Amino acid sequence: MSWKTIGKSVIGTSHSSADKQCEDALQYKIILDHKGKEVLLAIASDGAGSAKFAKEASNIATYFGIEILTHFIKDHTKIKEASIVLMVETLVEEFTRFSEIANEPLSEYSCTLLGCVLYNTSSVFFQIGDGAIIRDDGNDGYVTVWWPQNGEYANTTCFITDDNALANLRILVMDEPIKEVALLTDGLQMLALNNETSTVHQPFFNGLFKWLRFAQKEEEIEILNNKLEEYLSGDIINNRTDDDKTLFLGTRK
Repeated sequence: MSWKTIGKSVIGTSHSSADKQCEDALQYKIILDHKGKEVLLAIASDGAGSAKFAKEASNIATYFGIEILTHFIKDHTKIKEASIVLMVETLVEEFTRFSEIANEPLSEYSCTLLGCVLYNTSSVFFQIGDGAIIRDDGNDGYVTVWWPQNGEYANTTCFITDDNALANLRILVMDEPIKEVALLTDGLQMLALNNETSTVHQPFFNGLFKWLRFAQKEEEIEILNNKLEEYLSGDIINNRTDDDKTLFLGTRK
């Protein structure tokens, strides 16, 4: 495979103390297109803290999002802007179906959505809400694809179930490959991003990607994935944030 990937969603201390479950979710996979070329798919989601079914929402968004993209690619569809819009519309239909079955308002399934589709020669990114997608800048550094999307008031954002979700949907299609990518939910924003300068905290990603680049065997990557979960659950992170946190990392071999 041309990619090495690790990723975890970990419960925050505030959720643990409140006897709640982790309301973040992450799904990622590598598939082959009709030409036999690898395509990396990754989606992360953060269920809204105010939503009754926040955990279910983030799982629906990530699971069905990856399934929809996989179906498109297996059907010989090249993922572009129209494909992402259709994916979001289909996800909203799924959320509507779940809310009707539960006899609950659609807002009880509110969650963010951010992800990527990376081909060998092109890249597609999409996002609704906060969290961040990080990519290499081609010069040994890292940049955000977009700065986190916050709402009108502090600590608010937009969600895929909002009436204006499509208006808030960001899509970027690039006719160039990406060497390294990271997805993170808002629980890690204060560690990974510098709000004063609106830049990426370079040491955070330099250290993480360094170990992933060094790993060569599948068992070494699996060990790193377990270490990532320990790191996200440890005091270094928990002393800075009490929220759920998700981190995905991918680097080309």
